[in-house]
Amino acid sequence: MDRPFLSVVLVSVDGMTTGLVERTHFDAADCVADVVLEGDELLSHLSDLDPGPLSMVVLTGIEPMALDEFGRVEYARQWERQQAWVTAQSQVALAAVMLADPPPRASQIIADDELRRQLVAATLRWAPATAGARLELARRLVSELPATHAMLAAGAISFRHAVVLAEAIVGLDPATTALVEAHVLGRAPEQTVSAFRRCVRRAVLAAAPELAQIKHAQAAADRHVRRYPLDDGMAGFLATLTAVNAELVYLAVDAVARKMAAADRATAGGDRPGGDGLGMDARRADVLVGWALAALADPTLPKRHGRPVEVRLTTDVDSMLGLADHPAELQGYGFVCASVARALSADAKWRRFVTEPVSGHLLDCGTTVYRPPQVLIDYLVARDDTCRFPGCSMAAERCDIDHVCPHAKGGSTSACNCITLCRRHHLLKTFGGWLLECHGNGDVTWTAPTGQRFFVPANNHDPTIW
Repeated sequence: MDRPFLSVVLVSVDGMTTGLVERTHFDAADCVADVVLEGDELLSHLSDLDPGPLSMVVLTGIEPMALDEFGRVEYARQWERQQAWVTAQSQVALAAVMLADPPPRASQIIADDELRRQLVAATLRWAPATAGARLELARRLVSELPATHAMLAAGAISFRHAVVLAEAIVGLDPATTALVEAHVLGRAPEQTVSAFRRCVRRAVLAAAPELAQIKHAQAAADRHVRRYPLDDGMAGFLATLTAVNAELVYLAVDAVARKMAAADRATAGGDRPGGDGLGMDARRADVLVGWALAALADPTLPKRHGRPVEVRLTTDVDSMLGLADHPAELQGYGFVCASVARALSADAKWRRFVTEPVSGHLLDCGTTVYRPPQVLIDYLVARDDTCRFPGCSMAAERCDIDHVCPHAKGGSTSACNCITLCRRHHLLKTFGGWLLECHGNGDVTWTAPTGQRFFVPANNHDPTIW
């Protein structure tokens, strides 16, 4: 006797997919459907299907608002399973970039993996650091954590679960990696990401206790301070330190902030929280800013392209005079409102640049000498704002001034032939087989060794564009 089975068939009514058809195994001539499943019943059957193209086609034919409350939640869960499957396939695609045999060497100076990272960054419009991290993560998931990748493809765990484990096993040998993976995956489908992270951390420490000391030393060597933009003209400031030093810094900032608050209370009289109403969190932030202002007053600090370290704000005269409210651009952050620019203008030092009235591009001021004079350096840093490689956000102040056509081959030291490139992409252009064409107004076109072309337009500095 033939066994019954579930056959997924699209049933179209007025062009809309409505459900699954449940059939038994019968002769080819027999095409009678037994049951048509819709709504909640359809979702229950989908739970038995592996995520993939077929499941996604069926899901797109379900109207979520026609489901009951539980059905809508289940509908969302099914799409999360599909998203995990799609992410697993994308990891295979990215890993293939890193695991394939390298092409003929385009450079003996730049490694093959570095060339691949830069090509992926330009093609997918990722920052180069993001491209490197994503490629390495994909390689690790596909080649070192096959069971984790399989559970991701099955929709049993989320991509965040997979990332937690992939990052935790860095430095482990293959046998220990397999041991940790086998130990933690069993409970992963029922755990939140934070609970899974704790489980993974405990498993790694138990499997390789000697690695903890090594990784701590490496992490301490990689300590860093970074900033990142937030909304409303604000930004975050992240310092990654050893646990002891982080506590030391916080205690110092907190102590100085409390001293300031006590002085304000004494000045205002009584036991009020503070004369200016500031909370302790705001005071701690002010302590950091005060320290930075005192540090920048040191005349022996190194300069960038001939200029002292400075905050650069770009705006127009009309907004400064209060005749307009065009956004101003803060180097390293982005756009802030005109009122912020006016508030900062009282004690600022201004340098004037003239923009072309139609395109908003800064106008040229070239020279024939090899080393750019200060006025040209200032111009290029203001015009380019960042490294001119696709997706790179390195500030122009920290970049090299590069001749697109080398000076030794007749290239002029002028705005139409010079751009700002970070050291990594300067080397990529010089030794990595990438070609660069400058269009004279700040627009550039990169050509990869594979023949792909990437156009990077010049920044528009016209504040009235908004």
